[in-house]
Amino acid sequence: MAEKTSNAAVTVRAATPRDSIAVRALIDLFVASGTLLPRSEEFIATYAHNFVVAEVAGEGIVGCAYLDEYSPSIAELRSLAVSPDWQGAGVGRALVEGIERLARTREYTTLFAVSNDEAYFKRYGFVRREIPELDRERSEVSRYKGVYAKEL
Repeated sequence: MAEKTSNAAVTVRAATPRDSIAVRALIDLFVASGTLLPRSEEFIATYAHNFVVAEVAGEGIVGCAYLDEYSPSIAELRSLAVSPDWQGAGVGRALVEGIERLARTREYTTLFAVSNDEAYFKRYGFVRREIPELDRERSEVSRYKGVYAKEL
């Protein structure tokens, strides 16, 4: 394994259908704990244009994230996953920034995430939002109650 450092050359790019196996494997690392919902390779390949992946030279894909339209002006950052070997090396930050760029390009004005890790999202300028409709919807499918949003 390569030494993980914040100086590692992390490249964030648009995913392609060819990335579906690697992306599913990353997401699957966090499904058993309930942190992420599972995604099939077919789903990932079909919606690859909504995924970004992080690559490290010599390591391949070490992270992914998904942009999901919630309404014409609001999008959700979902399926944020970083290989345990690369956590703490700036990969998550690069992925969040990649999703923000994609959301701005698509002219969304608000980006939100659902998580229990308020500190993580605060580092990137997200603030806690009370959205009753979203809270009700999420409570039925997820143990996560915190909604964090950022104006783009």
